[in-house]
Amino acid sequence: MKETKLEIPADCEVDKIETQDGHIVITLKEKKRKLPKSWEEFCEMFPDFTGEYFIAPEIEEKIGQVAEVTDGQKRTSSNAELLPDRSTAVAVLTLCQLIQLRNCYNGDWVPDWTNCKENKYVIIFYKNNIAVERASLVTFSPLYFKTEELRDEFLRNFRPLIEKLKPLYGIKEGGEE
Repeated sequence: MKETKLEIPADCEVDKIETQDGHIVITLKEKKRKLPKSWEEFCEMFPDFTGEYFIAPEIEEKIGQVAEVTDGQKRTSSNAELLPDRSTAVAVLTLCQLIQLRNCYNGDWVPDWTNCKENKYVIIFYKNNIAVERASLVTFSPLYFKTEELRDEFLRNFRPLIEKLKPLYGIKEGGEE
């Protein structure tokens, strides 16, 4: 008697098993995903966070370094600072830097997003590339500026940092060192 083992992908389950012309045909179907309804439920569903990343306050005298979780701890509701991969962790750390720089460029000015008559100049991603525009009622960005000139100067000075934000927008490149 021969035995063959098949590994079922984690996101699938067996739908039916039948024989056809002397062969066994196994039909798989995608498992219905259970989505968490709270952070606590997420922690229960996905307790292992080995391989995720966090921004460490200090590693070897360097401030704000990205580090990987390697010790096999179990996730708890206090692990909200974890990020799924290195490029996303770098992007979040970079966003923190860019927000500080943006505030320096803008001074005390903050946009009134409810006022469509107030001009706001933003840096966005369009078709996976950095783009600039005057904000409209439907265009928001954390990289906003009170003048076009400030926005353009910011982009000239910090384009490499802005490129690292791509993982926050679902763009697979960016975040590299």
